[in-house]
Amino acid sequence: MNKILIIDDDKELCALIQRSVLSENIKADFCDHGKAGLAKLKEKNYQLVILDIMMPGMDGFEVAERLKSEEYRCEIPIIFLTALDDTQSIVNGFKLGAGDFISKPFRKEELMVRIKHQLSLVAARRIIEEKNEELRKTIAGRDKMYSVIAHDLRSPMASMKM
Repeated sequence: MNKILIIDDDKELCALIQRSVLSENIKADFCDHGKAGLAKLKEKNYQLVILDIMMPGMDGFEVAERLKSEEYRCEIPIIFLTALDDTQSIVNGFKLGAGDFISKPFRKEELMVRIKHQLSLVAARRIIEEKNEELRKTIAGRDKMYSVIAHDLRSPMASMKM
């Protein structure tokens, strides 16, 4: 089951999203401010973060910046879900590494499609990483085999030269 984290100070909105994703077999936790969200991200393994920009204390941009600066969590995709819809906010969000940007009010169906899309990208990235590791092991095995073959071919040749 995929797990997502919603960081938004609107608890009703968080509950609505939580109910919506649960019907799609996605578990959602939520936090009402940025510091709690970052702490939760350290505790659990999430595949996606839905993040509001305008929150008390630490805003969504700062949360995204901190999240993307940490090596072991920088690959977690972010969807900004915010009332801000000006071009500068959208550009800032994408510069910070957001995977998507949705303006409030939003359509539930649109949000669900975008969540599924980001989760499918996470799954595809995981498969690619597994295949790359498999390929690295295969190449290392091939190189070792070539080394043994080269050694075995040199020994009889050296004997013949003598």
